[in-house]
Formats: sequence, C-alpha cells, structure tokens
Amino acid sequence: MIVTVADFLNSLMKKEKELIKQYEIVDHGPTIGDMYEGLTSSLLDKALFKELDIRVASGKIRNKEGEFSNEVDCMIVEGEGDPIPYTNKFIYDISNVIAVLEIKKNLYKDDLIDSYNKMHQIYKISNHQLTSIRGLRDAFRHIVKKELPDYKDVHLLPFHEQMIYHTLLIEEILPSRIIFGYYGYKSEFSLREAFVNFLNDQSGKKGFSPVIFPDLVVCGNYSLAKLDGMPYIGFMDKNDFWNFYGSSNDNPLLLLLEIIWTKLSYKYSINSSIFGEDLEFEAFHMYLAGKAKEDGEKMGWEFKYHFMEKEELRQLDPIRFEWEPAELDEQEFVIINWLCINGALNINELGLREWMLKEEKDLEKTVNDLKEKNLVSFENGNLTLLTDQCQVVAVDGKWYAAENKSGRLTNWLKKRMKAKKQA
Repeated sequence: MIVTVADFLNSLMKKEKELIKQYEIVDHGPTIGDMYEGLTSSLLDKALFKELDIRVASGKIRNKEGEFSNEVDCMIVEGEGDPIPYTNKFIYDISNVIAVLEIKKNLYKDDLIDSYNKMHQIYKISNHQLTSIRGLRDAFRHIVKKELPDYKDVHLLPFHEQMIYHTLLIEEILPSRIIFGYYGYKSEFSLREAFVNFLNDQSGKKGFSPVIFPDLVVCGNYSLAKLDGMPYIGFMDKNDFWNFYGSSNDNPLLLLLEIIWTKLSYKYSINSSIFGEDLEFEAFHMYLAGKAKEDGEKMGWEFKYHFMEKEELRQLDPIRFEWEPAELDEQEFVIINWLCINGALNINELGLREWMLKEEKDLEKTVNDLKEKNLVSFENGNLTLLTDQCQVVAVDGKWYAAENKSGRLTNWLKKRMKAKKQA
C-alpha cells in the first residue's frame, strides 16, 4: 500500500510542479514559496489517515515553558491548535506535533544551513517527555542488538551504547524533522558533499550529535535519511561506530511516508498492514557513522564520512532488497525453538555445552551468529529472544526464523508457497 501511495503522490507532485512553473513569472519570492508550501500540504493531506484527528497546518510550535519555534512552513499535528488572529496559521503545543517540514523551492548551501538551523531549534524547545517506549525499544534492539534496559540501568551499558540509548529516546519524543527541497543539487554526490562540508564547519561545537540531524533531507530526486530504526536501520560496525545517516536516490515521497507513517503507527497503534506485504525495503548508501566517546570529563561524538565516488553513486534505479527471514542450521533451530518455549537459556548449562560438543559446533560462534541475525540478546551468560513474536518455519528442508508481529514472516511464507505452486 505505501509504495502505491508514494508512487501516486510522486506522479502528482511532478505534474503540479510543472503547473507551478507557469506561475513563477510573478517573480515574487514569498508567493513562489507559498505555492510550494501549498503543494506540500496538499500532498501530505492525501497521505494522512482520515479517521485520525490529525491534519496539516502551518504556524508556530510552543513548549510548556512558553518558548516558540520559528515560523513553521508545514507540520502534521494532532487536534485543533490556537488560531493566530487574522491569519490561516496556528500555534500548536509540541506534544501535539507529529512532524515538522521546512519547505524550499531550491536547496543549496545557504538554504540547507537555514533549514538545518530551524530543525535544530525544534530540538532545543522540545520538552523531552516520553509517553511510549515501543519505538525506542524496537530501534534499540535492532541497532545495539540488546534488549532495552530499564532507565535506571542505562548507566551500566558501555558509554557508546548509553549515548545511542539517549539519542533514540529523544528521537521517540521529538516530531520527525524533514527538510524538503523541490530543486537543488543535481546529483546524490553533490548533496552528500555539500552537507558533509557544512557539518565539518560544525565539528567541535558543544552538543553536536546525531540527534540534532534532520530525519530526512530531500533535494529533488536525492535524499539523506537518519537510520535510527524509525523506520530505517543503521547497524553498528565491528568498531562500535553506528552508521546513522545514509543517502538514497529512491522516491523521496516513499522515504517521507515511511518516516511519517512509522511515527503514526507507534503513536496510534495502527495495524502494520498499512505498509503492505513489507517484503521489499529501501537500501541506503553508507554516508555518516558516529561513536560517542568520553575522555575524563569531556564527552562527544566522533564522526566518520564514508566517501563514495560519483560513479559509485550514479545509478539509474534505486537499490531495493527482498526481505528474507534468517536461515538457521540445525543447532540454531534447536536453540531458537527452546527460547520460544522457555524464554531464556544459560550457555553455561552443562547439557548445552556437551550437546554442542557432540554436534561438533562452537557454542560461542553460534551465539554470535544468532546475534548477527538479530534474533537473540546475550547478557551475563544468558540468551534471550530479541523479538516479541518470534516464529520458526520450515521451507524446502531449511529452517527460518524471524519476528512476526507485523505479519512479515507470514507474508514471506505465503509468497514462497504461491511461487512454488506456480513453478
């Protein structure tokens, strides 16, 4: 469903952009800006769920201390705001704001800096009051590959994991922040270079961390997106650097809808069927990675830029992958099946080690393999499932396992069975 809606909106957007061009002869900046803001609002309005009390508005955002944001071009909000007299704009409390969009006809360096600073201000006036941890929990599990700890136990994590926890916590609280430019840099390479050059100027500044980055930056056909597990996932490398930002040439409206609909699905417990079968996912070019470090009383993030040549990025079609569950060998199947029934397994159990020795399998390697497959967490000698509804299936003599709370595994199995019948 989401791909169909995104393709429809993308076609509509292209058509309406051509219509706007006919009226740009007015050569009046504010009027042209209003047209692009109006187009964005119209597109978003078509993508929202009418049964929810949400709408598209413009105006200002206020926090509980009475601090205000700059003028907001476009925001997705819940309920009715306070009307600003003699305008069609509104003031909304930040707790009722789901997403904030800064709209630009052209997105070049100065526009990028201006938009980035406005998105940063949304972070600065946020109340940081958590109402749900469902998104935080899923994101932490995917990125850190551990169960989400209680808040009182976060300090027991390694420092870089503590900082990822706090980053994801704030991401759960904040509205999605999106910069949407209709025109601008002509290539994915140029957008990447421009943004990283701007970031280099910010390095060393206090409070500079992944949480202040916009969730999505769109520039024509190219995008930069935060891989914070809401919904896109950036994994940690062997040196504990978190790949938290990526670039893409996929349909920008698909990326935008994925981010907004994920926010809505967690907030309103919307059935995941809105995402369709969810068997195809968008892939990103690696762009920025970060690791939090401390040196005495000094704390900060070290960033790495994944440079890619123009030719590597110059692809005609977006990169998409077919989702598949994790394939298990016989020993992994037995362990996962045990966990599904019993909930936990201590690897120091004598019977387990004897059995693995008899099977001529390395227990530590098996544990690491299951962690890499995002199925288990391993803490203090105990294996526990890293899923809510793990299921194991047998297909063509092979074992597979995956989280199935969204029905993704069921959809994959149905697709495999259908293909087998048609073969």
